[in-house]
Amino acid sequence: MARINLLPKFTVKVEGGSGCLFQPIDDEYSYVLTAKHVISGNNAPSIIRQTLDENNNQIYETLQIIGTPFRHSDENKDAAIIKVQKVEEIDSLLRDELSSEYRDGYYLCGHPKSRINDGYSFRENKLEIQNKKQYGYVEAELSRVANRTEIVGQSGGGVIKIEDSCFLLAGIQKQMSAPDGIEQLGRIDFMPLTFFDEIIEENANELSKLFPPYIASFERLLNEIFPLPNLIAKRSLIQNELKRIAAELCNDFSPTTILEMFGEQFLIYGTEKSIIHHKQLWLSFLEILSINQLHNLNKISLEDLKELHKKRKLFIVDTDKWTKKIEDIYKTNLSDIEKGGAIVICATNETEPSKTEISSEELIILDISTPFEKDNISNTVRNPFKELRLMNIFKFQSHIINNALAYAQLTLINSNEVLRNTTNGVI
Repeated sequence: MARINLLPKFTVKVEGGSGCLFQPIDDEYSYVLTAKHVISGNNAPSIIRQTLDENNNQIYETLQIIGTPFRHSDENKDAAIIKVQKVEEIDSLLRDELSSEYRDGYYLCGHPKSRINDGYSFRENKLEIQNKKQYGYVEAELSRVANRTEIVGQSGGGVIKIEDSCFLLAGIQKQMSAPDGIEQLGRIDFMPLTFFDEIIEENANELSKLFPPYIASFERLLNEIFPLPNLIAKRSLIQNELKRIAAELCNDFSPTTILEMFGEQFLIYGTEKSIIHHKQLWLSFLEILSINQLHNLNKISLEDLKELHKKRKLFIVDTDKWTKKIEDIYKTNLSDIEKGGAIVICATNETEPSKTEISSEELIILDISTPFEKDNISNTVRNPFKELRLMNIFKFQSHIINNALAYAQLTLINSNEVLRNTTNGVI
């Protein structure tokens, strides 16, 4: 299915307007982000989601509302949040920090009134983000000029960018930028997610932040780590031991605390800042934490991470093939990693890479044209191409898969010892 065909699952009708589904940190409920002016009175509005099944038959869902809408207290900010019962499979929509220079590739999603009699009324309009406006609104231009009559009903709809491995929500539409009689540019104003952050701050006891649930706790990722594809013998025993190690780390580590300590340090040069919340980064981070613990006799703590980064540090790159981004990798700040350490890469859209490590000899042959900056490497490193290992996070799983016979005698009792001995030095 083309990814553009997935946009309707994030989009709902809210009374005479639209709204955008978003999964916050608390996964007991979901949000509909919308505009205040589409909600009439204090009563809970009707919220409908229209999607199509694989045979293009319409699926019509009425979402169950929890409580009453939360409106922004500032009359100049047209934002509102509605809590609804949990909606599955919407956490691939991440918040867009609007930090990129790339301003195109976005879609205004909604249910315009011009299509209300067609049964299936969803529509997306391609647009390009322009400039900020008074009160913090953002202006965007539709790729094809549309007048107000065509756009009415899309107020409250999401402004969404389609990425290969996720979707990015830039904000929620408010209105046309100017009346039809004044301009015919086809421009709209939308509210960035900071408007909705402010609503959440005003209602902190009832609302949770606009981040996926796994950002709050690694426990939500335990069932997805170390899939060990194509391993048949002893697979469950190995997985169970690695997940046991991971589970014991969950009380001391969370993506939230790691982000507070390190910020965006895990992004490869040129990677969109919004990718810091990508699920693949935090799955890989939990794996590398578990690998560290497997080879450490003492329980590791949050304070140990800086020291551990000297030996191996994880980075994420937004690509379907990590080896395409080698030049960007060496433009990245690698100063935490000391001589002999490893640059460990995870890619957003590559689950099982065919190549898991690039040797120093290969790096020389590649003749990387971008010279490295001295400030970007540790003072213990003279030549990062020769003195730092470069590998993919999947190297650990690949080693286990390719050495299956080494686990022939593995049991529940000796699994930790066998795994530690057979994977020493792999990453």
